[in-house]
Amino acid sequence: MKKIEAVIPHDRLKKASSVLLQFPTGGFTYYESKGRGQIPTPLIHTGRGTSVYRPEFNVNIMISVVVPDNLVTDIVNKILDSTSSGLAGEGKVFVSDVDDAVDIGTSNRGESAL
Repeated sequence: MKKIEAVIPHDRLKKASSVLLQFPTGGFTYYESKGRGQIPTPLIHTGRGTSVYRPEFNVNIMISVVVPDNLVTDIVNKILDSTSSGLAGEGKVFVSDVDDAVDIGTSNRGESAL
């Protein structure tokens, strides 16, 4: 089993979600994350629009999903196809090994827990 973690721009969550629903993953988790990368943070207008500031961090989405080994390449490629516009600094995808998984409700272990 592998864990795929994708850091993507906030506005591309719907595209990534629709891609993941095409695969028998059993679900995924996402949450807002903040970080610093190559893309500069946008200027934010405050108050009545009379002043601006530049936040220290960009707001992104972190998607996490654990999948069988045979689906990793297809899922990563689909995430890239649906969320990338080809510009540097749009995010990252990380793939790591998962030794075991346990379904809390059924106590199934390994890939059957997915």
